[in-house]
Amino acid sequence: MAPKPNSKPPSIGVQATAVATGSFLTGAMVCLTGVVVPVFLDTDVEAIHLLRHWVRLYHYGHIYMPALCIGTVGLYGYSALKRRASESQQEAAYAVAAATTIAMVPFTWIFMAPTNNILFGWEEMATAGTSVAELSAVQDVVVKWAWLHLARSVFPLIGAILGFTEILQERRL
Repeated sequence: MAPKPNSKPPSIGVQATAVATGSFLTGAMVCLTGVVVPVFLDTDVEAIHLLRHWVRLYHYGHIYMPALCIGTVGLYGYSALKRRASESQQEAAYAVAAATTIAMVPFTWIFMAPTNNILFGWEEMATAGTSVAELSAVQDVVVKWAWLHLARSVFPLIGAILGFTEILQERRL
């Protein structure tokens, strides 16, 4: 459907915000894997220190990242509903972007929870004064967590790519 010669392109503020927040979410998550975890691995010389750092990283990530994910999904969902109400036949891309972004949640529950539980358990044992795994074992599990976290980062990235592609389609660029 070609735009009318003097018609104004559709507003893309909400969609662009969804793409920006999804991109920011991906970037923040990749930064944790690519920068923060390597700093921990290079500088922590005791298992308890690495565990405590990882627990704090998880704590702050758990405060910000789920809220950013839900906000992004909400913006994509609003965009999909707005398109559906206008009968423009373009809601599917934003709905898929929302579904792809939120898919990081079940990925976390299914694939990451066991690794998280190991690290939390070791940290609790160390805090209680019980001997925990050697530093190399803790490092191995933190590296596994980092790879899983990097894989999880792909979900909002794919959502952002889908959303951005749809914005370009709407603008006919």
